[in-house]
Amino acid sequence: MPNEVELKLRINPAHAARLRRHPVIVAATTGKPVTRKLTSIYYDTPDLQLLDAHVSLRVRRMSGSWFQAVKAAGSSLAGLHQRMEWEDIIAAGHPDFSKINDPALIPIFSSDELRAALQPIFITEVQRTEWQLTMADGSLIEMALDRGVLRVNGMITPPRLINEVELELKSGHASWLFELALQLQTDIPLHIENTSKAQLGYAYYRPGLPAVVKARVKPLAKNLSALEALRQIGWECLARLQGNQDMVLHGEDVEGVHQMRVALRRLRSALMVFDSVVDVAAELKAELMWISDKLSPARDTDVFLTQTLPTVMQQFEHHPGLQTLRCRAMTAQCVAYLSARSAIRSQRYQRLLLKMGLLLENMQLDSHAVPVIVIAQDILQKRYKQLHKQGKLLREFDAGQRHHMRILCKKLRYATELFASFYPSRSTASFLQKLTELQEVLGKLNDLNVTQVLAHRLAGDSPDQALDEALHILCGWNDQHVTHQLSHMDAVWQAFSAQKPFWN
Repeated sequence: MPNEVELKLRINPAHAARLRRHPVIVAATTGKPVTRKLTSIYYDTPDLQLLDAHVSLRVRRMSGSWFQAVKAAGSSLAGLHQRMEWEDIIAAGHPDFSKINDPALIPIFSSDELRAALQPIFITEVQRTEWQLTMADGSLIEMALDRGVLRVNGMITPPRLINEVELELKSGHASWLFELALQLQTDIPLHIENTSKAQLGYAYYRPGLPAVVKARVKPLAKNLSALEALRQIGWECLARLQGNQDMVLHGEDVEGVHQMRVALRRLRSALMVFDSVVDVAAELKAELMWISDKLSPARDTDVFLTQTLPTVMQQFEHHPGLQTLRCRAMTAQCVAYLSARSAIRSQRYQRLLLKMGLLLENMQLDSHAVPVIVIAQDILQKRYKQLHKQGKLLREFDAGQRHHMRILCKKLRYATELFASFYPSRSTASFLQKLTELQEVLGKLNDLNVTQVLAHRLAGDSPDQALDEALHILCGWNDQHVTHQLSHMDAVWQAFSAQKPFWN
């Protein structure tokens, strides 16, 4: 029951020749590349019972022989696919159930009814060229260049053309998959591919709409080292980041951008929490800030159009100035999304994801054994002191200073959520509730400030009378809500200040 670990990347067919003669590939290749035709037949029942059981069954014709593979659903992050795979040689081009004898699979395939219902549901026909690569430390990687088609009901459609590079780890360290991909991507445009060929085929039967993803945060175990903890958190953040890309690229739910930004903030916060045990290059930190900044204008216009403006227009529905502001905001939103989508599709963003994958995989090779509980105590105390020191002056702060205070709240909240599992839930729950209430008040005040700035920018330097009235309406609405939130802020701060640090 081997664990298959591979990195999948999309490539433009026009760049295949450059891949074949790339100096890194030429230098690392052992033996001669092998080219062969692969015909893979995927089986399932008409109602897709195997898909629902998170299992795929494939029969493949290769070099005159037949091979059967059963794969269990695994994970796919930053293009790194990890799943369990059972592969056997079989006599003919149809499933051989006698080869499926693993205890984990028997309950699925022992059903006579299921066996009788299995039928071919799609086929991939691929020309594959394989290189056997030996890396500097002896790690072995098989690189495959796949070019072909997916057939469903005998038909081929352009979106189902296959042009991809697979880097499969045969032995050694998975970090080399990312290292090799980065070396190739320096000269050849490559895009991370999180969709397997099986998923591509199944999408014909169950087309999936983009969805908002809120990654499940797995509680940290006390016995983890700091690097093990950071690696777990890092992959969870990448899951949230990449999981919402499709919504930003192809969907309409504004929550997609928001969740990508949340993932980036949490990732950056985690890297700061563990900066004493891992050295993250300044360039990588700057790239995380770059993609976050690229998403920010889309988020600002989303909030303006979905939260602020609708509330004001309930009372001034037909005001021409507000209507004009809305139209201009919609135009700004379109421009912001075009910029965000361009960034997500860029090679710069692909490189960022690959570098993050390399950083997280390299953590498995580090022998640093600082217990995560030690980091927790130190960082919680440090961030608590920073927030308390600033909070004493909260009443005197202007909008910019309150924004900085909000950032300190976020840092302490993220750290509290990361390490909450180490402490009694009764004490952490109360502390986190009061801290969250403080962050929400400061967040609303920041949103009001952003609204004010955005409205003036949309109106331009020389607004006409209708726009000028609209600005006065928005400013009046803002001032009223700022006054309300400021009066509420003091009580919320006092409630938080009364909380005792649970980590002591």
